[in-house]
Amino acid sequence: MAEAVQLSTADKLIASLLLTAAGGFVDAVGYISLFEIFTANMSGNSIHVGMYAGSFDLLGLRRPACAILSYVVGLVLTRIALEIARRCGVWRIASLTLTTEVLLLLVFARATPPMYAGQITDQSSLPYFALIATLGFAMGVQTGTLTHLGPLTVYTTFVTGTLTKFSESFARTLFWIHDSRQSGRSLSEVVGQLSSQGDALSSALLLGVWICYVAGAALGTVSKHHWELKAIYVPVSVLIALVILDRIRPLAAAEEQHQSMSPS
Repeated sequence: MAEAVQLSTADKLIASLLLTAAGGFVDAVGYISLFEIFTANMSGNSIHVGMYAGSFDLLGLRRPACAILSYVVGLVLTRIALEIARRCGVWRIASLTLTTEVLLLLVFARATPPMYAGQITDQSSLPYFALIATLGFAMGVQTGTLTHLGPLTVYTTFVTGTLTKFSESFARTLFWIHDSRQSGRSLSEVVGQLSSQGDALSSALLLGVWICYVAGAALGTVSKHHWELKAIYVPVSVLIALVILDRIRPLAAAEEQHQSMSPS
């Protein structure tokens, strides 16, 4: 059992960056197809809910509210699944959660709703809301599957918190450089020690997460123009690779360990 729990930081970093790129990709495709509805960025949807509520547009409010509800349900069910897996000693639970996400994305990719200029035309139909729920639930599942990189909490479907943490770590790194120089260390010594300085490493990692999210969104936009909803096959292929990786090195094992050490 102990051997199955082992997962190198490098493996988890790669998996997190790939998931983040996939999250940006899916969010971009969904935003374009579903007419300005985020399926991963719930901050944007929450603003839309407030705007629609403020203008008493209850019909418009349904669209972002559907995404938020689906996302939260997917996230809650995934965290419950991880906790049950931890209690039962099942370490390869990410295979199940990511496979669930793959199936949901395939449902979206194979949908054939009427579209015009890259957007689904009937935005009051049941199939339209079903597609919102499908992507929202899938992104909730992804968010819940992998969130911890050592001491860092990193979410792979949105980056507002990531940018906040990057700013904090970067500011502390600047003060560390200043204090090191004040203590008499040479510039070359300070630069040489950056690779092992905690806040500098965190800054680099968090910046990398943001870059992957933006790159995924850019690739998603380009792919959507060429392949419409079938562009989702790109992140599906990434997720399938991670499912295979999970069978070799359990992705969620450290996640479950983190939960077991959290205060009740």
